[in-house]
Amino acid sequence: MEDDAPVIYGLEFQARALTAQTAETDAIRFLVGTQSLKFENQIHIIDFDDENNIINKNVLLHQAGEIWHIGASPADKAVLTTCYNKTSDSEWCPVQRVENAFRLGRWEP
Repeated sequence: MEDDAPVIYGLEFQARALTAQTAETDAIRFLVGTQSLKFENQIHIIDFDDENNIINKNVLLHQAGEIWHIGASPADKAVLTTCYNKTSDSEWCPVQRVENAFRLGRWEP
């Protein structure tokens, strides 16, 4: 039996939001949202290839604010939501199709 080395993925900024994308049946995919007051936040879309023990990533800018929660639709792999706040006391939770974010290269709620 062959032992695979552990796979580690590091982030530039602190993150508190993590979810698996269960609607994606062709890949093992996770979504991570960063939480920074000083820098532009990011959504990391992480694909894990368990046959080759490799991670592939896409990073989208999340200019709206620090991400407190990220969610993926259990039925549609193209839909995700982020709950975030700006430096004010208000919080937002928009829903958007991922294709729009990939086309723009950033998350625009």
